[in-house]
Amino acid sequence: MHHRTVKQLAFGSIVFITTGIIATGVYYFYLKPAPICFDNKQNQKETGIDCGGSCIPCEVKGLDLVTEEVKTFPAGENKTTLLAKVKNPSQSFPVSFSYKFSLGGTFLDDTLRGNAVIAPGASKYFVIPGVAIPTKDIKSIKLEISELNWQGENKTKIRNIGITIETNVKENRITVTGTLANSSATSFPRVDLTALLFGKEGEILNASVTRLEKVEAFSQKQFIVFFPEVGGLIQNLDPQKTEVYWEVDE
Repeated sequence: MHHRTVKQLAFGSIVFITTGIIATGVYYFYLKPAPICFDNKQNQKETGIDCGGSCIPCEVKGLDLVTEEVKTFPAGENKTTLLAKVKNPSQSFPVSFSYKFSLGGTFLDDTLRGNAVIAPGASKYFVIPGVAIPTKDIKSIKLEISELNWQGENKTKIRNIGITIETNVKENRITVTGTLANSSATSFPRVDLTALLFGKEGEILNASVTRLEKVEAFSQKQFIVFFPEVGGLIQNLDPQKTEVYWEVDE
């Protein structure tokens, strides 16, 4: 074969290979659809189909929060207190989400929504006291949950906080007083407290909230939670069953 022909063939082969490499690169980097977490394929280092790796953990794929209770309580003067209890069924992953109380038969106020985080295996009460809607006008109530975000391995911080409480009944007024002790080296700008009153059969009778501002490290702070004057509340109350939950805001 003529030397010039050999050079032409070699040059052509190089051009062909180079063009192929460039075309392949363009396809993979610009034209090929990127793997996604809902393409029903196990790719992009997923440990299961559309889960694991850079996708949602397989343990919580398709997992929903459990709404255990949604209730209303009269709060006096044509007002209503809303309560919901939600559980995180995952034993390994905390979850953040948005929630909204939906009240049938009433105008929905934007204040009936919020954002929250629940630790693995834990339950949390959400209470909105004194909503300016008469309880009798609420035809139905439900809690809508959206924007679930499972946050990876559990990194929930342990808070060394303790609470002592006492339920007080004076005339027609119920208050819950107590002391919050922060025994940790961390100060908190605020601590939210949710108090629940229970009846003799263990049923929730009413709920209320309060907030402590500037809880310093290694300090104690007293608090008081007020409840509205509601008919029948004192008669059915079991003061020994009162519970108070705290949540820090950093």
